[in-house]
Amino acid sequence: MQSLPLTLAAFIFVLGILVFIHELGHYAVAKLFKIRVEVFSLGFGKRLIGFRRGDTDYRISLLPLGGYVKMAGENPMEDRTGDPGELQVHPPGKRFFMRIAGPF
Repeated sequence: MQSLPLTLAAFIFVLGILVFIHELGHYAVAKLFKIRVEVFSLGFGKRLIGFRRGDTDYRISLLPLGGYVKMAGENPMEDRTGDPGELQVHPPGKRFFMRIAGPF
């Protein structure tokens, strides 16, 4: 039982690396297709630390159990402006490739 904190810390570290690589796949393909990325987050919930560079807010958030990449125009319920940096204006093939880039 004395190694439980070390095991937990190692688990969170390894999970963080996997999440980073997964989200980096989504991020890289989005940038390749010139889709504007608003947030690149490791973790969910409240933003703990981070910085903004260009249009993107890079952050580490409170719950270290995943992450996400938020792209402009990602939500189909939002109004579209027609900006070429929005996800929904790109053809379905590019959107599909961007979605599978994380696991790939």
